[in-house]
Order: sequence, then structure tokens, then C-alpha cells
Amino acid sequence: MNKNKIYLIGLAGSGKTKVGKILAERLNFKFIDINTEIEKNALMFLDEIVNHYGEKTINNAEIDILSKLNDDNIVVACNDGIVNTRGNKKLLDGIVIYLDVDNKILEKRLEEEYPKVSYQDISVADLAQKRFLLYRDFATHIISNNSNDIIKTVDSILDILQINKY
Repeated sequence: MNKNKIYLIGLAGSGKTKVGKILAERLNFKFIDINTEIEKNALMFLDEIVNHYGEKTINNAEIDILSKLNDDNIVVACNDGIVNTRGNKKLLDGIVIYLDVDNKILEKRLEEEYPKVSYQDISVADLAQKRFLLYRDFATHIISNNSNDIIKTVDSILDILQINKY
């Protein structure tokens, strides 16, 4: 496991981007948001990609981006669907942190902060239940991000990283 690569996984609204930016800054690592990279490459927003080409297109774009990452000292915010394909686990060749968030908090965050995110034909609670074991399987660590105190979450991750250093 590469300790200089940190991957954040979890549902939309779990804080992968916000936590990832601060974590990367504190570690003096490069931050990569997979969703932003997909949008830049496609010249479209994620919801537009899904509407025009389907979710599989996003999954394929993420695999392409991850398979080309050769950098060390990076924090990567993955797309929430990374766990839908078991083979993607081998692409996450570092520390994988699952940001676990209570369903009610996720729903509130999605309403307030992520208006363009919607899970078609499935509730947040149902999707969380469907993916919970997948996230746990991919993760090397699970961190709760129920608090609105992002620094507290980042500090929890830094505590884990200190324990895992040689």
C-alpha cells in the first residue's frame, strides 16, 4: 500500500472534496477531484453526462483517470460510484478512507449544498444501504464526517496517518 496516495470514498455530500482539499493542503500534497476532472475532460457537468450518455460513461472516465495517476503525494476525491465495480479496488493503490455520514445529514447536505446531485429512482437511505458494505470493503479506514467541523474530520484522518507511518 502506497502511503503517499490517499483516496476518499463515500456518497455525494459525504465531504470528499471539502475534506480532501484541506487534507491535501495540510500534507502539502496535490488534490485531485475525480468529478472535476471528468467534467473538464467532457466539457459537461456530471448530471449532463449522465442524462446524455449514462452513468457508465462516468464510471469509465473515472477508471481512465485513476489508471493514469502516477503521482505520489496526492489526495484523491473519488466519484461516489467507484465501488460499483469490484475491479476498481485495485486502482486505489494507497490509503482508502471511507467518509461515513448519517443519512439524514447527507440528505440535508444534498439539498443545501449540492442541488445538481440527485440519485435517480433511489433514496439516499436506500443507496447508502446498498453501498455500505462496498465502501467498507474498499476502505482501509472509516471516518465519520457527521460534524460540520471539517477540521475535526481532517484531524481524525491525520491521526490515522500518523499511526500508519513507518
